[in-house]
Amino acid sequence: MKSPLTCSILLLSALTLPAHAGWFDDLFGGGEEQKTEQTQPATQALADNPLVSEAMGQLGLNQKQAEGGLGTLLNVAKSSLDSGQFSELTKDIPGADLLMAAAPLLEQNEGMSGLLSKAGDLGQSLQGGAMVYDAFEKLGISKDLAMPMVNLLKQYLQQNSGNEAVDLLSQGLNSFL
Repeated sequence: MKSPLTCSILLLSALTLPAHAGWFDDLFGGGEEQKTEQTQPATQALADNPLVSEAMGQLGLNQKQAEGGLGTLLNVAKSSLDSGQFSELTKDIPGADLLMAAAPLLEQNEGMSGLLSKAGDLGQSLQGGAMVYDAFEKLGISKDLAMPMVNLLKQYLQQNSGNEAVDLLSQGLNSFL
């Protein structure tokens, strides 16, 4: 059994730990400044992204909508392509991983895509389009802007990567197109 003095010293040591241990701050909600600092460069990187700027300008979207919409299209393409093809597709898309992370998360049983997931093979073949429409709805983007956004992405790829990347995008979005 430990003496009351030993217990007091251990308790005092534990109370001074947060000043020296970042993991303790995170455990109890501290370190928010650090988390904000880490997300600001990502947000700034996307704000400076020419593809995001084009989507905002040509389609009249705000930054969050442009990022999420483009990210959704890339996520759908990724689900249809193998990793080598997807790497080739995204090699000239600045911040592709950040765009994909900006896409809204969809629940398995949510919206049209959730219904189609239960409809077997036919539903699975239509699910890519439903995922795009569900994500666009969450972002407040009209579904009428889905094809113009695909065309904008194709145009960007044509100018920066060439026909092969455009073909890969079309192949990846085949379930949507």
